[in-house]
This record gives sequence, C-alpha cells and structure tokens, in this order.
Amino acid sequence: MQPDQRAHLVWDSPLRLWHWALVLCLAGSWITAEVGFEWQTTHFYFGYSALALVVFRFAWGLFGTRHSRYRSFLVAPRTVIAYLRGSTSQWQRAGHNPLGGWASLLLVVIVGLQATTGLFISDDIFYAGPYNSVVSSSTADALAGWHHRIFTLLQILAVVHLTAAGWHTWGRKERLLHAMLDGKKHLGHDTQDQAISSHRGLLALLLIGLAALLITALVYFAPAPDYDFY
Repeated sequence: MQPDQRAHLVWDSPLRLWHWALVLCLAGSWITAEVGFEWQTTHFYFGYSALALVVFRFAWGLFGTRHSRYRSFLVAPRTVIAYLRGSTSQWQRAGHNPLGGWASLLLVVIVGLQATTGLFISDDIFYAGPYNSVVSSSTADALAGWHHRIFTLLQILAVVHLTAAGWHTWGRKERLLHAMLDGKKHLGHDTQDQAISSHRGLLALLLIGLAALLITALVYFAPAPDYDFY
C-alpha cells in the first residue's frame, strides 16, 4: 500500500525530548570522563540525569502515548526472526519494527546499568560514587571495570544506531531523522488510524519530575563515605 502524502504524528514530544536529552547525557558523560578529574562532579551529574531519564522511560513505556508503550512494539522472538528473514514484509504498525523495538529497550537497560554502576565506584583519591561506601573495595573495582566496559559497548551501539538510522533514512528513503524532530511519519492507508493526537505533556512533566525527585533522594540520602577525598 502506498503511503499517504501527509505526515502523521507517531512519536510524542516527551519521547523525542527524552531521546535528545539522553544523547546529551551520554555525550556529556563521555567528554567529562576524558578531560580530567576536575570534571568528575559534572560527570556524576550527567550520570544522575541519565538514570532519571531511564526511570522516566520505563514509566513512559507504561503510561505514555500509543507508540511509546512497550506493549505496542515488544513482540515474540519468533516475530523478530521472521522480520529479519523478510517473511513479515507487511508490518502493520506505525511505531518501531520488531527489531527496533527490542533494540530500544536494550539501549535503555544498558544505559541504566552504566549509570547504576557509577554510583558505586571510586578512584580512591579524588572522587567516589554516593554508594561506594556500601560495597567492598574489590566489588567497587569490579563495578568500575564493568562501568568502563559498558560504556565501550554503548559507543559501539551508538555507531550501530547511527548506521541503521542512516540506512533507513537515505538507503530506504524513510523519514526517520525527521520523525525524531517533528514526530511525524508517512503512513500507509492501513496504518493511518494508528496516528496519535495527543502528547500527554502534563503527564510527562509529572513523571519526569517524579523520576528526578527519586534520583535526587537516592543521591542525597546515600550513606556517608568512610573516608574523605582530597
């Protein structure tokens, strides 16, 4: 079925703002990790922000608009395999395809693990995560190792994501990059009824506020460190 010439709203503005905020947090975390220890406080704040965004995304996956909800795009593994084999050429959903849906969830989980491990690590000299004192030094070292390995994985996934986005945008001539800016896609006649009409902005503000309060409380009420850093 040929797509309509009009673009229909599919991705709500809270989801799109979340996407670009996460990009900013990951880029900021990378830069502040590379420029030196004097930026470690900023590095931690980027991590806290990323963790709040992860909490918000899980909440939005339950209460957000149609195509933001996980139940709308998380499908059985056999459906993903069939999609990769090309036997589900008529995918009748306006949101994520079967592979993209699981990939988006995987990315959120990995970012959450990356930010969470950062809560426990320390360099034993200048900085420590707010929960470093609740684990042994060997556990903290192990988590620090995972913190660095997971970030390397995130860098690889970022390259894969950009490659896939470029292929869909210029190779398959899909309106993918534009959709992450204005939220609109060209839909076939059989999927036009899946367009959304509301962004649920007030609910999104409430949820991101609660997520921010949760992470703030998590950090503020963390146990006092066992020693001082100079």
